[in-house]
Amino acid sequence: MVMKKLISVVIPAYNEEEVVDELANRLKKVMQENNNYDFEVIIVENGSWDSTFEKLINLYKEDNRFKIVQLSRNFGCDGGITAGLKYAKGDAAVIMNADLQDPPEMISKYIRKWEEGYEIVYGIIEQREGVPFLRRFFSTTFYKIINRLTNNAIPEGASDFRLVDKKVYFTVNKMEERNKFLRGIIAWTGFKQTGIPFDRPPRFAGESKADFLTVLKVAMNGIFSFSYFPLRVVTALGLVVSVGSFLMSIVEIGLYLKYGRVVPGFTTTILLILFLFGILFFILGIIGEYLARIYDEVKQRPNYIVRNKIGFTD
Repeated sequence: MVMKKLISVVIPAYNEEEVVDELANRLKKVMQENNNYDFEVIIVENGSWDSTFEKLINLYKEDNRFKIVQLSRNFGCDGGITAGLKYAKGDAAVIMNADLQDPPEMISKYIRKWEEGYEIVYGIIEQREGVPFLRRFFSTTFYKIINRLTNNAIPEGASDFRLVDKKVYFTVNKMEERNKFLRGIIAWTGFKQTGIPFDRPPRFAGESKADFLTVLKVAMNGIFSFSYFPLRVVTALGLVVSVGSFLMSIVEIGLYLKYGRVVPGFTTTILLILFLFGILFFILGIIGEYLARIYDEVKQRPNYIVRNKIGFTD
């Protein structure tokens, strides 16, 4: 008897009580359509304060393919995904969000591409329904910046909704770094990959957890985790200011020697001091970002803490 391949579906869920039932129903349809595979669905309850956990327990009692990892508090989306991948046993793992903006029906397409030999299959968002213009603008800008800084390692529009082969997520699981930017780490591994375009629908229910500060934190994580460009900007900026200051000094000394001119302008002096202090604090801020990440690595605190796990045999 030929053993079926196992597909693990990893889903972080934070205050998604209104979505759990619809998510489960659509996943069951996908599993039924792909009955030549076995499935396990690992839903990581990421510190919810609503009835998400209770609904997940009922779901597990109805269908033991749905397993639960409950974290002690919210560890962010990447923390939830990291926890889920640690418990995954599949020949491949699908990473998706619980809000149904990642259509479960795409999983079938991902599996077909995986069977063609691709080890990473990711979704490329072409249109974002119900997303404000400003949010779309910042998202597009982020991708353009991160592409420049990482030599196009992260394609424009690439989402976290993806399928990764067992060898890929086992490699990622070995990386113990903090402040993980999983989208970048998975691309960085260098395994064979391809993208499938899709239109991202609005949330099925509830409110988005990705507010401006959360999105900004993810963007900063991506930039500082995968590029030294900010530090090089600091070096270049310091060099430009130093050379400019030296040339201005030469000019002023020349004017004084030739015309007896004294540097005029109290206001100019104050503005110049403020300008230079602004640059100085900007430089310290960038250096501080890198130091903070080094500090996190040195502390070696875990990326997540598990409170309960339900449905696992070991």
